[in-house]
Amino acid sequence: MTKEKNNFLPLLFAVAFAYLTFGAITNVAGAIVPKIKDTYNVSGSASTLLASVFFIAYGTMSVPFGELINRKGKKFTLLLGSLITTIGVFMFATIPGYFANMSAMFICGIGITAIQVSANPLVKEISNPEKYTRNLTLFMVLFGVGSTIAPYIVTFIKAKGLEWNYIYFLFTAVSLIMFLSLAFPKYPQEKISTAKTTKSKGSMATLLSDPLMLMYALAIFLYVGVEVGIANNIGLFLEDFYNISDVFGDKAEGVKNATIGNYWFGLLLGRLVGGVVLDKIPTKKAIQIFILGAIVALGITLLTKNITVALWALPAVGFFFFFMFPSIYGLALETYDPEYAGTVSGILCSAIIGGAVIGPVITKVAEMTGSIENPNWYAGMIVAFACYAYIFTVGIWAKPKTEKAKK
Repeated sequence: MTKEKNNFLPLLFAVAFAYLTFGAITNVAGAIVPKIKDTYNVSGSASTLLASVFFIAYGTMSVPFGELINRKGKKFTLLLGSLITTIGVFMFATIPGYFANMSAMFICGIGITAIQVSANPLVKEISNPEKYTRNLTLFMVLFGVGSTIAPYIVTFIKAKGLEWNYIYFLFTAVSLIMFLSLAFPKYPQEKISTAKTTKSKGSMATLLSDPLMLMYALAIFLYVGVEVGIANNIGLFLEDFYNISDVFGDKAEGVKNATIGNYWFGLLLGRLVGGVVLDKIPTKKAIQIFILGAIVALGITLLTKNITVALWALPAVGFFFFFMFPSIYGLALETYDPEYAGTVSGILCSAIIGGAVIGPVITKVAEMTGSIENPNWYAGMIVAFACYAYIFTVGIWAKPKTEKAKK
């Protein structure tokens, strides 16, 4: 078995490159939100909505792509997702306009959803059993690397005198390479199901009627929403709240993009070093500890008058938040019998649609309580604190079957 799995090394490298690629495409949004606002002369909430519409695809397409895997296989779904992603980023680069960009962003989201839904289980199939956890962790690190470097690339493009949307020409080339790299390696043989069954539908109905399952889904909805929402609002927040352009002049955009990149690096750093600490702490307790850390970091950002402190506190928010998705996801799976695992996963992945909602809500509340020209970010960030408060309660009401659930 080990020898056979080693034959999939080229595919492992291709999948690793895919994680790096869709990490960059997914999380460049924060750096382009101020550009969308200025280019199309729209409000901050409208610009964050365009950037976050990407995540609507997760909510609407995760389950259908799971069914497509059952019928057509992981390779077909993975290549289809890569092709759709390439089309989406090319549309964004070549067709200007607010609604055209929004459509392109949604198409990108459809493609990335297909890639992620098919790549995650594929990693297990093509890894040696003793290296599966290592490989999946490494790929998530590569996703974090892509998320971290994407905002810096926006700054680099501006330094070259190019328009901000040129990053999507770069993404088009990278996505095409991703598609080709995934098309040619050897894949494991798959048994394609042709049987129609109502078991999954029954499981879905059973779980959706369980209030505890809905509470887990809401936790994922709010987690993804506030994680992405903070990132997508960093540029607007620093401009409105700290007048960063007056402080840094021509360097302001680079500082904003660096802060967004550092926010994602904070999550990446947390994943790299947090496992050592979390191995000693029960999952429910760790959720509460780290959420309190995120609350304190965001509170410092709002209360300090020193912009340098704020520029360090925002990445700290990301660092303390790294643990939430695998923890909530793991607790939900631990709560239900193994036969429900696939359905639980589908429901939780659909809840990722929160990434399309919370960011625009934060901005809209800030604008409604202040104005479009002078948003009230104190009020807007109350939305973020409310999300943190709910996630904190997961450490109270979660009911895993193991007494001491670990990350």
